[in-house]
Amino acid sequence: MWNADLIHRRLAEIQQQDPEHKIFGAGRHHHRLGPRLSTREVTAFERKIGVELPESFRTFLTEVGNGGAGPSYGLYELEEAFRLDAIETHEGPLHFYTTPFPHTVNWNPPLEAQPEDYEEGRWITGSLVLAEFGCGAFHRLVLNGKVAGEVWFDDRCADGGA
Repeated sequence: MWNADLIHRRLAEIQQQDPEHKIFGAGRHHHRLGPRLSTREVTAFERKIGVELPESFRTFLTEVGNGGAGPSYGLYELEEAFRLDAIETHEGPLHFYTTPFPHTVNWNPPLEAQPEDYEEGRWITGSLVLAEFGCGAFHRLVLNGKVAGEVWFDDRCADGGA
């Protein structure tokens, strides 16, 4: 599924081309991925959140790496993603991941039609934050619901919807 050697080789090439980390986001991730997780560590995380991760992401974590180089500012490590989602929910992530993701098509109501709780976590339940785009926008992996396994862009901070 993932060619870990190719991914790490390509990141090493990019690192050589950008040793000063001037490419957007490189100052944070330095063109490197975090250490791989064991199957036991991934399973423990799944038990903690009450949902199985999509197989492709699970394999990425165990064969390629956990956090680091990725879109925008890079991928969050699993535990960091969990902490950020706990902040997002304001009450902790109990039921956050087990509640299905509420969308199946792009969603972004016009400013005048946005509900008062537009910034609340209930609009992104069932998803795990993957990476920060910047300015409060995030890439999220849907874990639960009809579109489980898809990556969505959460840009509610700039009225960009989920």
